[in-house]
Amino acid sequence: MKKILFILAASLMTFTACNKQQAQPEVVYSVDEVYAQGENLVGDTILVEGNCLHLCKHGGKKAFLRSSEEGEFIRANAVEFESFAGECVNNEVRVRGILRAMEVPVQQPQEAKAEEHQHEEGEEVCGVCSTVKKYYLDALSYEIIVAE
Repeated sequence: MKKILFILAASLMTFTACNKQQAQPEVVYSVDEVYAQGENLVGDTILVEGNCLHLCKHGGKKAFLRSSEEGEFIRANAVEFESFAGECVNNEVRVRGILRAMEVPVQQPQEAKAEEHQHEEGEEVCGVCSTVKKYYLDALSYEIIVAE
């Protein structure tokens, strides 16, 4: 009986040791990389790092991150925690969250109204009714990155 238990225990240890997957380092995306690869990342939980430009002044529930001086920004909405800390502003922040996408209308010229224009045959978008894709995060956690 002891031999059977010993063999079972040894087999179980070997089986579990062989099935453990090595932890892969998690990819940290810049905001610019999110915009370059966003279509493939929507709905995934990812890490995004960028400079926090601004926090929503109504409780700090939204942080706005940008990775380059003239690049796009991404909004992170606090979902799994109360709010972003004020110390985030003007610092590098890494946010873990679920990437979402939304279509945002391009600003329309004053003189052209959507109902007053017609599309040429085969024309899919125009300057009046076109949209751009923007991304945001439903933030699960965050950390302020301290430069070393």
